[in-house]
Amino acid sequence: MKTILPILRINQRFLSDSVRNRNPVNAELIGVARKPDGYHLEARRELFHNTLYLEQTNNTVTAKIVNPHRQITVLKVSTQEWSLKKNLYKMNDTAAFTLLARVLAERCQFAGITEVAPSASIKFGAEYPKHAVFVETFKQSGMSFIET
Repeated sequence: MKTILPILRINQRFLSDSVRNRNPVNAELIGVARKPDGYHLEARRELFHNTLYLEQTNNTVTAKIVNPHRQITVLKVSTQEWSLKKNLYKMNDTAAFTLLARVLAERCQFAGITEVAPSASIKFGAEYPKHAVFVETFKQSGMSFIET
């Protein structure tokens, strides 16, 4: 038993130097990571790993995915980016929402994020046709709004 422990320590050190976790959201995907939790006196709410926010101003549109547990912005796409701005006629029309959804979905897939929860900033209904176009394009690009 005493001879096995140094060998295991050497192997563990070797593995930690040579093996890297290339998918940081792997724990979230298999359901092992803890979801953010508030105080027991707060109102009951759903807990998610990633939340999608959509911010629209008079001139631009910004979509971002925020991890509420760590309070960090995981991904952010805006029509102010030069690569998107040069392909748009107007930065807050329906074409801008479509392009924004496609680019955000592509960046999410590169980052390993496949599921997000919509926030209250995304309005569903007939009064917000651009938001509906964004949601449909986002879903057609391979993303889903259901998080397990």
